[in-house]
Amino acid sequence: MKPLLICCSALALLAGCAAPPGRSPDAAACGATLEPAVGTRLAMVRQVLDEGQPYAALAHLEALNYTGDHAALLRADILRRIGSGAEAAALYRSLLSGCLAGLGHHGLGLLTSAEGRAGEGIEHFRQARTLLPADARVRNDFGYALLASGALDDARHELLTAQDLAPSDRKVAYNLVLLYYILGDSARAEDWARRHQADAETLAQLKALAVRLAAKKGEQP
Repeated sequence: MKPLLICCSALALLAGCAAPPGRSPDAAACGATLEPAVGTRLAMVRQVLDEGQPYAALAHLEALNYTGDHAALLRADILRRIGSGAEAAALYRSLLSGCLAGLGHHGLGLLTSAEGRAGEGIEHFRQARTLLPADARVRNDFGYALLASGALDDARHELLTAQDLAPSDRKVAYNLVLLYYILGDSARAEDWARRHQADAETLAQLKALAVRLAAKKGEQP
């Protein structure tokens, strides 16, 4: 799969991937009560999901038979990937009162953005950013949602913050390429693309997406 397809899936993105247990401060707090063996198996399931095998990941998760918050987050991410949005949303919402609230809002942001509810998605990403200010994936996904909505200055702040937090992340770099193309700064866009080894096909896709997003911005009142 091309990196761009990862980057731009789900309007969200890119990421449409939540990270393994322990990626963020609130996840670490929950992890204090997570048995090491369970954490290891959940990480294995996460890896299977990130390799693009959501049904296999679900089977492994069911075999684990663990019902803690980390498992709920992982199940929600899997269900979102296989198109079971309502079930995923219910699980994400179940996390909002606990120590994985930031990741719950992030998942809801990805889900609602993918379903075309851009304003709701942005608000969930905003909540996730407040709770997880140093999480590069949250910043990146929030930045893309802002970019797609036409809030380019705010998008640039979020994406540059994500880039500082995760300098080698191509998804972040490609969103910055999109941003600079939309801003009309082709030289800077192509410099970012070169730095992150975007091939000609990926660059052409980014240019085309930038044109579509810019046109969408022009149609907004």
